[in-house]
Amino acid sequence: MQEFTVDTAGWNAFWDRWKNTIDKIPGLKEAMLEKLGGRVQGTVREAVDRSGLNDSRGRVKLWQNPHVGEGRGYVAVRSDSVEVAAGYKDRQVLNAGALTNFLSSGHKVRGPSGRAKKRYHPRARMTRVNGLDFYGKAKAESEKIAIQEAEDFLRRLTVTELKL
Repeated sequence: MQEFTVDTAGWNAFWDRWKNTIDKIPGLKEAMLEKLGGRVQGTVREAVDRSGLNDSRGRVKLWQNPHVGEGRGYVAVRSDSVEVAAGYKDRQVLNAGALTNFLSSGHKVRGPSGRAKKRYHPRARMTRVNGLDFYGKAKAESEKIAIQEAEDFLRRLTVTELKL
């Protein structure tokens, strides 16, 4: 009878190293998403500057912050959901997200009240204000940044795996 034996010590060591590598991936991924969010935030803020928005105090730029998804699967730069003063002499209180949406995608122009139909003749010929689309302008640059960060993540993962 012939015997065949396999030494599995090397195999077990490999699987132990592999398990250690897999355990480190969530932390590396979270760090990558946080770094990516910071870089994309800068891109969006630059797009707000380039859009021509009259934001002398920089409020709209300050509202744009990165948000990492609950499952650590994505990062998005959007405005914070905080209430801010708006309108003539700050008479209204609106959500910063709503204001950002109005600026980015446009909004309707308020029409006449309807109480003085016979006397009022609107001089405005515009029914909608065009949006500045700063998110759309930042999208292409953000995709490039995301690819760079993903490649950097894979390089770090390979280095981590080789060290084990």
